[in-house]
Amino acid sequence: MSHRSTNSTESTPMSDIQMTPEEQQEFQNLPGLLTQWKRIQEEKYKLLEQKRVLLEQISEQNKRCTVMEGLIMGTMKKHSIGALDLKSSNARVLYKKSIRKAPIAKKELVSLMAEHLKSEKAAKELQDFLEAKRVTKTKEALVYEKNEPPE
Repeated sequence: MSHRSTNSTESTPMSDIQMTPEEQQEFQNLPGLLTQWKRIQEEKYKLLEQKRVLLEQISEQNKRCTVMEGLIMGTMKKHSIGALDLKSSNARVLYKKSIRKAPIAKKELVSLMAEHLKSEKAAKELQDFLEAKRVTKTKEALVYEKNEPPE
């Protein structure tokens, strides 16, 4: 399919352009598709704003819970309480402790490899090799930008 651009500065009458029936159909469908796509984008932005408000409310609730959990956990640890039965809700609260490994940053990874390989240069080369061999993904997208009127 051939690509055509339409600008306000250049106009070519449709009768002068030779198109296959499929190209004509695609061209005729384009305004409707753009209108639907624009409407969906605007609805999406409204939903994203609602999501932002909800996420702020959730964040505030999480902060309050974290403070309360600290108080409850402190009391449970101080008095060596492993579990509390909550009779009103037929549930219980358990104190659990787990340990997990933290993620490794690039600088830390290089220093650990240097320690193991006993060579800073070899560690850097290994890190460069791994970085060069990492798989990359290409993402293509349409972006809808609404021009806001100047105030």
